[in-house]
Amino acid sequence: MCFRGDRVAVGMAVGLALLPARLHALEERFEDLSASVEVAGVFGVDVSQAFLTFQSVSPGQTVILGEGHFYNQVTCRSNYGRPWHLKAELVSLKHTAADRTLPPAALKWRLVDSTGVGQSPGAAGAFQPFSADPVLIYTGAGEDLRGRAVGLQFQYSLDAPPSTLAGTYVGQIIFTMTETP
Repeated sequence: MCFRGDRVAVGMAVGLALLPARLHALEERFEDLSASVEVAGVFGVDVSQAFLTFQSVSPGQTVILGEGHFYNQVTCRSNYGRPWHLKAELVSLKHTAADRTLPPAALKWRLVDSTGVGQSPGAAGAFQPFSADPVLIYTGAGEDLRGRAVGLQFQYSLDAPPSTLAGTYVGQIIFTMTETP
């Protein structure tokens, strides 16, 4: 124990002997440097496979796109740290040659998989109907809010009513990502 105490005392004596030289160096130091960094904001949504094509649907039949896997992926990304929502709406499924439409609820979506930690409303794994009004698809949370890309994989289902007129129907699905303050 005495030996360690002697070493500490010697170390202190050496440190005191160098003290005047260090004071001189501190008098010549540079002023503190202030730094700032601006991180670019990232906010966006991207849809892979942007065309839904249901081939040869018979009246009264249900057809699923992406069965056994998924049909397309919607990727959302935001680094603003605030909750965000993905919504979708169906802009009419109109017949191309006649004045007829399919009801929006005839087309449905199902979230098959997600790389995010947020949540999707409705029964897990069940098809949810589209609407002419925006429908909540997913709410980002946790790491989803910190700039990580969130991949949402979808299947789609079309229920052709028994009274469906033969022909081609065209519509548009609009995905909208919004952030809450």
